[in-house]
Amino acid sequence: MYTVVVLLTVLLGLCSSHPPEVIGYWENWVDVSWWENNVPGNCLMGCVVPSAYMTKVATYSSVNYGFTFLTQQPAPNQISCQNSSQQCPIWDGQGIYVAEAGMTGATVVNADTTIHTIEQSPGLIAISEMCRLSRQGPGAPKRCLITLGGWSDWARLDSVANAEKLATLIGKMVLLSFADGIDLDFEHLTEFSWLSPNEVDAFISLLENIRLELNKITPDLWKATAQARHDDLVTEYNALPNWQKAESYYYPTNIKYMLDLIANGPPYFEISYTTRFNAIINESNPFNYLLPTSPIPPTFATRNEGKKIWDNAGNVIDNINIMAYDAGSPAGALKFNFETILNNFQVFGPVPAQKLVIGFEPGDQYAGGVWEGLETDVNTIKYVSTNGYGGAMIWAVNPESTNSANWCPQVAQNAFQILDPSYPYGKTPVYTKCDPSTGWISSTN
Repeated sequence: MYTVVVLLTVLLGLCSSHPPEVIGYWENWVDVSWWENNVPGNCLMGCVVPSAYMTKVATYSSVNYGFTFLTQQPAPNQISCQNSSQQCPIWDGQGIYVAEAGMTGATVVNADTTIHTIEQSPGLIAISEMCRLSRQGPGAPKRCLITLGGWSDWARLDSVANAEKLATLIGKMVLLSFADGIDLDFEHLTEFSWLSPNEVDAFISLLENIRLELNKITPDLWKATAQARHDDLVTEYNALPNWQKAESYYYPTNIKYMLDLIANGPPYFEISYTTRFNAIINESNPFNYLLPTSPIPPTFATRNEGKKIWDNAGNVIDNINIMAYDAGSPAGALKFNFETILNNFQVFGPVPAQKLVIGFEPGDQYAGGVWEGLETDVNTIKYVSTNGYGGAMIWAVNPESTNSANWCPQVAQNAFQILDPSYPYGKTPVYTKCDPSTGWISSTN
């Protein structure tokens, strides 16, 4: 039986293979400018500081913008629903958000958002600018995904109907920001199921419907959307007085960027699913992913949470990012066997190896977790490379803590050297390069 499962996994992998990736999460509250006079929306939701961004993403092949939310009240310090619908409300079905509801410009997209109203969404501008910098920076273009969810998002889907609404908004958000896809980091599905028994089914429906929505972004629609944005930018730029044109680098840069988007055509739109180390396990040996020196925790309620999701929606998932960190327990910090975590997903999913991305959090960790150290991470990345897995993921590209800011770049650099990532889907697109210190291009390019 084991041989049959492994053979099936290999065959599935041949149908969905891509080169290994080095994926990093960009914290959208660090290394950002909170006000710019000559950028639409004035960077009210924060705009990436180009010089910091270019330096820190150099050893990544793909960057995830973190975060967008269903909740209008992100709560990073919340630890449970306490079986309360007020603590964990149902998503309002109206919009995707990037900050607390009371803040001007907190809504990224809603039913009324169009390419012609993009400037009413500072969050959408911020996402699109990060994606632009990912492509126009030095070296090969990097892919850019939008992360929805995260620990701070305590709003639940509750129903398939809400999942369908949300998928439509996600498709719109990806298109209007010209992103490469969506990363779903729904960390509270099991707990939400106590309030909403259909929560996992709703999440499965969300995955399926996102793929349907992304498939609607045809080359003609992509090019027409970029052309419409180009035309709006030209009109706005031409209406500026000459003194303001001289300071408004955003416009000539993005006018040229729209032409590049048209010339390249749409990318492959990726769906990644970010989950925990125990989302798929060996049920006959449920703690086999721990080292012999690790404490044994109580049974986690989330154990094997991803099995049903993979069984029902694995065909639309391109990558599974495995969070093998932030793992404390009443008995102490857990110590992981990273190879076994990957093997559990591969064998008991069964998930093709090329779709499995192992995640690290170098330096400081949350929830009582303790980092395993650089040597273990490097050895794990070598194992990933040797055994054909999908790559490495690092939280975060731009961490706040001094300790993490020291170690994350070192792990990323090692991953980049070992995995030697190339553009994972189709032909590598070509973009006009910007000045990495300013993020702008000359109007004469």
